[in-house]
Amino acid sequence: MQKKKLTGKTAVVTGAGRGIGREIALELSREGAALVIVSRTESELEETARMIEEAGGKVKLVVANLLNEEEVIKLKEIALTIDGKIDILVNNAGGYPKEFYSETGKPTLNLWEWSESQWDMILETNMKIPFLCLKTFLSLMVTQGFGDVVNISSRMGRIASQMGAYAVAKGGIITMTKTAAIQTKDFGVKVNAIAPGILDTPGQKVYNHAIGQDGVQMGEASSVAKAVLYLVADAPAVMTGQTLDLFTTL
Repeated sequence: MQKKKLTGKTAVVTGAGRGIGREIALELSREGAALVIVSRTESELEETARMIEEAGGKVKLVVANLLNEEEVIKLKEIALTIDGKIDILVNNAGGYPKEFYSETGKPTLNLWEWSESQWDMILETNMKIPFLCLKTFLSLMVTQGFGDVVNISSRMGRIASQMGAYAVAKGGIITMTKTAAIQTKDFGVKVNAIAPGILDTPGQKVYNHAIGQDGVQMGEASSVAKAVLYLVADAPAVMTGQTLDLFTTL
């Protein structure tokens, strides 16, 4: 029987209650990792945990607001109780909440239409959360002398886009990934990112409906999970600071 690629490793996946995060957690668990999954919605986390456990995996769930640094630190401490180390962090939490759609039912696509509070909240959700997680977990990984981080960006961070603060934040994640990679490469830590295209997730369906594109072709969230597995299990040790584009521009 072929040995699983991540046996003996502990992985933390944020935003793991549904969609991309759930698929990533399931994929890493199938390859033998012990999972720590986190989001704000307990019922969704419980469903992800049930799926992992029914497949024979090991999982702890943590309900947390990752905009609070103390809760991020607590998440790290809980993850350390599994085996005294953390091998993998997947920064997936983020998004474009429907609460920020305009009164017409469509997302506010033009920069001059954004309110200051909307702009700040999207940047917080998509930039502050990964920053706090990187700050907290990278210091541990540097001390350990090993670790893999995968940040989930978006095609909106790679191409010209009309999605305002969301596109700015996702582009910022790519730059933050490169910065973290440069600063940790001499300590045995790798930091990479993934930029998915349009995927079949609950949040994407809400967005598609809001802009009248219910029939748009979408990819599978499992494709991101497979890319994460490649980065943490199969990619060469020198591969750090890179962003895998999971969309076509042809």
